[in-house]
Amino acid sequence: MKLTPMMEQYMKIKSKHKDAILLFRLGDFYEAFFDDAKIVSEKLDIVLTQRQGAPMAGVPYHALNTYLKRLVQLGYKVAICDQVEDPATAKGLVRREVTRIVTPGTLLEEELLEGSLNNYLVAVCKQDDRYTVAGADVSTGETFWTSLNDLDELCDLLKSIGASQILYEPSLKGQLEDRFTNNIVLEPLQDWHLNRANIDQDIAQALNVAIVDHLELSEGRLAFAALVRYIRYTLMSEQIFLKPPRLLRSDDYVFLDASTIEQLGLLMKNGQTSLFDVLNFTRTSMGARLLKQWLLQPLRDRGKIEWRLNKVEALVKDQLLHNELTEYLAAVKDLQRILGRLEYNKATVKDLVHIRSTLSVCPAIKMAMQTNEAFDDMSNLDCIEDLHDELNRALQEEPSMNVGEGNVIKVGYDAELDELRNLVFNAEDFLKQIEQREKMRTGISNLRIGYNEVFGYYIEITKSNLSRVPKEYIRKQTLVNSERFITEELKQLEEKIITAKEKLEKREKELFNDLCSKVRKNSTRLAKLADVLSTLDVLCSLATAAVRHNYVRPSFSDGELVLKNSRHPIVETKVEGFVPNDLTLDEKNSFVVLTGPNMSGKSTFVRQIGLIAVMAQMGSFVPAEQAILPIFDRIFAKMGVRDDVVAGRSTFLTEMNEVAKIVYHATKDSLVLLDEVGRGTSTFDGISIAWAVSEYIHNKISCKCVFATHFTELTELANLYEGVLNKTVQVAEEGSTIVFLHKVVDGVADKVYGIEVAQIAGLPREIVDRAREVLETISEKSELENRLRVVSTERLKKIKRRKVHPDQSTLW
Repeated sequence: MKLTPMMEQYMKIKSKHKDAILLFRLGDFYEAFFDDAKIVSEKLDIVLTQRQGAPMAGVPYHALNTYLKRLVQLGYKVAICDQVEDPATAKGLVRREVTRIVTPGTLLEEELLEGSLNNYLVAVCKQDDRYTVAGADVSTGETFWTSLNDLDELCDLLKSIGASQILYEPSLKGQLEDRFTNNIVLEPLQDWHLNRANIDQDIAQALNVAIVDHLELSEGRLAFAALVRYIRYTLMSEQIFLKPPRLLRSDDYVFLDASTIEQLGLLMKNGQTSLFDVLNFTRTSMGARLLKQWLLQPLRDRGKIEWRLNKVEALVKDQLLHNELTEYLAAVKDLQRILGRLEYNKATVKDLVHIRSTLSVCPAIKMAMQTNEAFDDMSNLDCIEDLHDELNRALQEEPSMNVGEGNVIKVGYDAELDELRNLVFNAEDFLKQIEQREKMRTGISNLRIGYNEVFGYYIEITKSNLSRVPKEYIRKQTLVNSERFITEELKQLEEKIITAKEKLEKREKELFNDLCSKVRKNSTRLAKLADVLSTLDVLCSLATAAVRHNYVRPSFSDGELVLKNSRHPIVETKVEGFVPNDLTLDEKNSFVVLTGPNMSGKSTFVRQIGLIAVMAQMGSFVPAEQAILPIFDRIFAKMGVRDDVVAGRSTFLTEMNEVAKIVYHATKDSLVLLDEVGRGTSTFDGISIAWAVSEYIHNKISCKCVFATHFTELTELANLYEGVLNKTVQVAEEGSTIVFLHKVVDGVADKVYGIEVAQIAGLPREIVDRAREVLETISEKSELENRLRVVSTERLKKIKRRKVHPDQSTLW
């Protein structure tokens, strides 16, 4: 079958975008054909029709973003093919081109993005046995890069930052596809993405700098250039908007791996409350994203931590200032993403209105900060009054969201637009004025002005009044009972009215684009303002959390850790009467073996130590009566056992891999939190591994460690090594039942209470009683075995321990 010119045009364009769903603009719809149509129909629940025998499904152009969001969430790449010339003036077939390729990592539109989350696109390359990663949030221009030695560490990073799309060097296909599930889109980089020619030039152009040497990208240059080229291609723009990259995992921040982030509950997972939820009282999307960054990248510089804490403390003490700033921040909009849309010429009326509303409260925010000396270094705020005045002068108070209808630009801003608007909106009034004037002038009371498509506007006069017709009237049409005339004035007015709507649309769009250009010229000032406002929002949020949850300001030491009446920030919001606990560690006494039954609160206690450390180093007050902490370089949390189905790892292998990360990367300045290490294998093997790991952490690493375990055999370490402390969680027995007191005290758990916990959990009485009988039998038979398991202290002191070189490990 011979294709129509339009379908030939479609096929030619589709051949260049085989890996994307092509949405082809036809009139008021974006249409998909063939296999694309079947996908669109199925995934968007749209009726599948046909054109020239080809399956077809379409979405209305004005609702495009609604459907785009659903397709992108499902992981599809979508090419948008627009009409690039006016159909009214086109000669023959309207020219169409792909104007943008939409992918999960290149979203710009407000409706397609989650306000509180960064949307990271990353590129991964491998050079000289090292993995290099470059990433960008295209919507805000934020970029980063890093270099890693290990595949596990690479995957850990990509999961922890929440990448929505991963571009990879083709040689890495198998390695990455085995590690990631379908919720992250994986796409191979093409040869032209990885071409080493003009790398520096492409990066410099994207970052709007002359040279790139000062960026210290080193081995990250290829990955960053590939990222730049991909963004430029998908957005169909030579000039893209990116900020200079920051180096991830530098010495400025505490490193938290994905497992630790998950185990401590820093971010929401499976709908559970997270530390972010507890601390998040931000009033802006910018602030919510920045809070998340602070949470995932606690600081190591004490001066910077104290800078944040000083301001949080000032807000806690000055509630009038705190409440005032919080109220003003509610009017602040997402300047960062608005600036991104401006740079790509995708700004809307709503965006400019949001800039205006943000700028309108900045003077009040500045004035409020000036009332408290703690904010002296932030109160010199550039409120960009000149831009606010321009926007106020140009935009209507409540403008239409559609440019070109005459309801966006304020009356008085542009004389030409005012005249056109007057003609379009008041044409009937003009005609009535002319009609009334001509009646008075001619004395013809039934003179009437009308309109038809053939003659346009006319003056109709009955034949009985023809003698009164002025001689400048021009006869146009004769009817049975009347004559129709035109005048030069009416002809000119008609021409103005007919063309006014088109001219109005064009003029208002010109003025809007000029206004966008004026805003764009202030993008550097707006970006700095956005940084200050988002920082202020996070500080206010942390102050709100401190007041509502009764937190205290932490202080920092050179090695001592003192927590007095500390609490778990998440759990305490869910239960009444949370039992606080103490912990004191120093350089000599740095290792805690924590025993106690299930449900007693061991895991909660271990986690709260890590959470308090994270909170303190991010600049937050903490849940305790007193908190003194060292500055940790890394925080590790290995809690419980789990498998890794995606990577094909058993529960025990996953556990050992996580432990291996800790023993090879922890330093004496790290905090290590362990729970149930060794439970994934047999009892004897588990005890042996837990014992050896404990010895290594205490003797070789010498960092602060809390190890929660059911293996009471580990408490013998306190008899063997100075600096190992035994602690347990108190339990009270009341007949055949137990009461968990959740209080951590010095000592060793004398019983595991597993059967009692089973009874509390609701197992049938018959099973519980039988379990007690079996336990008594096993205990009698294994008394000698238990005695042999605990080797005497004197014997252990004579054992010569072999130092294991990291290269001998196959687990990390």
